[in-house]
Amino acid sequence: MKPKKFFLKIKPTISLTLIFLISSVIITTLSLQYYFSKDLALDATENNFKLTAEKIEQKIISFDNTNSNILKTIVHSEEMKDFPNKNEKHRLLKQLTIILDNNKHIYAIYAGSKSGNFYEVINLNITKDLRKKYDATKEARWLVIKIYEEDGKRYQYEKLLNIDLKVLNTKRKEASYNPSIRPWFKKAIDSHSKVIKTNPYQYTNINEFGITYAKKIKNEDIVLGLDVSLNSISNFLSKQTIIKNKEIILFQEDGKIIASANLDKNIKTVPYKELLNFAKDEKIKKVQFNLGLENECFVYYSLIKSEFKTKDHLSIIIPINTIMKPLINKIYNSFMITLVILTLTIPLIWYATRILVEPIQKLEKENKKIMRRDFDNVKLIKTRIKEYHELSQSLYKMSISIKEFEEKQEELMDSFIQLIASAIDAKSKYTGGHCERVPILTIALANAAAACDEGIFKDFKLSTKDEKRELSVAAWLHDCGKVTTPEYVVDKATKLETIYNRIHEVRTRFEVVHRDLTIKMYKNILAGANKEQEEHTLQEEHKKLQQEFEAIAKANIGGEFMHDEDIEKINEIAQRKWTKYFNDTIGLSYDETSRIKEINRTFPKEENLLNDKDEHIIQREDFSQEEFDKYRFKMEVPKYLYNQGEIYNLTVKKGTLTEEERFKINEHMIMTVKMLEKLPFPKNLKRVPEYAGAHHETLLGTGYPRRLKKEDMSIPARIMAVADIFEALTAADRPYKEAKKLSESLKILSFMVKDEHIDEDVFKLFLTSGVYMTYAKKYLKEEQIDEVDISKYV
Repeated sequence: MKPKKFFLKIKPTISLTLIFLISSVIITTLSLQYYFSKDLALDATENNFKLTAEKIEQKIISFDNTNSNILKTIVHSEEMKDFPNKNEKHRLLKQLTIILDNNKHIYAIYAGSKSGNFYEVINLNITKDLRKKYDATKEARWLVIKIYEEDGKRYQYEKLLNIDLKVLNTKRKEASYNPSIRPWFKKAIDSHSKVIKTNPYQYTNINEFGITYAKKIKNEDIVLGLDVSLNSISNFLSKQTIIKNKEIILFQEDGKIIASANLDKNIKTVPYKELLNFAKDEKIKKVQFNLGLENECFVYYSLIKSEFKTKDHLSIIIPINTIMKPLINKIYNSFMITLVILTLTIPLIWYATRILVEPIQKLEKENKKIMRRDFDNVKLIKTRIKEYHELSQSLYKMSISIKEFEEKQEELMDSFIQLIASAIDAKSKYTGGHCERVPILTIALANAAAACDEGIFKDFKLSTKDEKRELSVAAWLHDCGKVTTPEYVVDKATKLETIYNRIHEVRTRFEVVHRDLTIKMYKNILAGANKEQEEHTLQEEHKKLQQEFEAIAKANIGGEFMHDEDIEKINEIAQRKWTKYFNDTIGLSYDETSRIKEINRTFPKEENLLNDKDEHIIQREDFSQEEFDKYRFKMEVPKYLYNQGEIYNLTVKKGTLTEEERFKINEHMIMTVKMLEKLPFPKNLKRVPEYAGAHHETLLGTGYPRRLKKEDMSIPARIMAVADIFEALTAADRPYKEAKKLSESLKILSFMVKDEHIDEDVFKLFLTSGVYMTYAKKYLKEEQIDEVDISKYV
């Protein structure tokens, strides 16, 4: 056994190597600098402050832009003009909660009208005070407030919603809040549809200060607004870790504090008058000052201007002692200095190592995207290292090449699939364009299921291209097994039809009997019988013969159900005798001859008019029960492959197909499953056999080929079953039947729901989503589309 190879990670390897080299240099030279001047420390601090101030400034501007853009976006939505009543859900509720969830700093989004109507969505996670105020449980995620006039009074409705937007609790009270008199509303109305920003003020709902951004809807007396808690800005300032013990203050010209870090929250105005003097002099920009405070401090100041023409002032304050403390506490021992420098160098080494290693890690991530076939998200990495850049370009171009190749392969595969489906449709006029239309109906119904977030469809998604293609391929191939079904079985229009319609052969026998009766009459007359009596007898026999043939011909059509008396009549007619003069065992193929047990027949020979002979039986060969069980098929397999017996076929009770032929038709599902499961489908198409092979199953386990039950069938399989049946019912290109009207087709489907042949939820979705009507308008004839009341079924 070979020893397991040990691999080193590149990042610690480079880091340790650099640490070793630097340590060697430091210990060797012993030329260590141990004193740093106060000015150098202040310069470094100033640079840090500049970077931080610029970062804060960008954040404040970005903060304003983000809030302004949100209003500019939603103001164009017609739905924002809605003020739903107490039972209605706002059409943009879901989108508004997504905006709040993605922008944690926003406390609420709302709309108010001049008439006093008001609609607001509040993020309950902003502060604990909100939950206490509105008695909201942990399950509650959103608060919706509606204010509108009802029965002459203005009421305020408060609804607590969970994360799925389901109502948990509703309260009603008389409304005292009127948006039209609020400063933000008046300012927005006067702004000519521009976004306005208010000064900080205390919210009415909670004991916190915030800012409102608002915008008037064009040509409407409606204002949209969003509230931002100042705590979010203060939290951002607190995270700017330059040096400990710093104070960051963002304030207005009048000294009111907008946000601060490391300052007592109860202080609402700037505690240092020097900062107010800076605010009055716009010439002072981004420089340091020494404030005449009890403790000398280093101050950095910056003026922030926004699109709202406001002037916000930023000051960063830190005691000089805090800056100088690391220098004062220097260790004079050379060994300790070396150790400290080495220790301080480790993060730099780690950072330098990251410059070399991060591109490799990024390239690895891009390579994994290619492995997952996520070609659209493969991108070039940002790096200044030439080799890494060239490698990234190579990887990127390779992903494009693989993607194009895969798309061509998919196109070729889809072309073959559609070619097979077209061949199946073209093979028999009885199937029409079935294989082409079922995928259209299946995908439409699947999209409706993916858009539904209720019931069994709550977790059903069809979001990726692979998932949609997998279902589409399955739908195109759902009847691919029909390529193995003999055309004369698929198209069998009469009971006696095989490769040809044997009714002509039977008619010939009747003609022979008719002739024989006539000859018999003349023979009797020549023998001295009464001519008139013989002619009368012949006339009656001919009449009876005509009636018997009509009975045979009617039975052959298979248009009506065969009752026991009809079957008895066929058997009675079959007993009529006729004489065969020619040898029917010669001129046959080897296969036909092998089925005849009585080879040496003597002629002329009298036999029954209709027969079930041994040669009519075609044995089932090459059938393997073991293979049948391996595929988990549970269909009843007839003993014979075909039984072409004349009486046997004519006495089929319903339709034209015998038990053997019905199995041959249904066998297309067996062949579909076997053909598809033998194909080496890639991972993204692995469920094609499952989807395609279950559209003839029922929820009760009475379908075929596997007698699956409801719990065994996936949602796509149930969807395809409904699509397959609806297409077959409404198809107008099948010559053997008249296309059913829309109402009749839906009624039949409703019966199948009651019989648990198709899924009730899928059927209801089919109706409520309007898929049935969309399909009907495009693929059904005008006369088929009649009035349908779907309320009877949903």
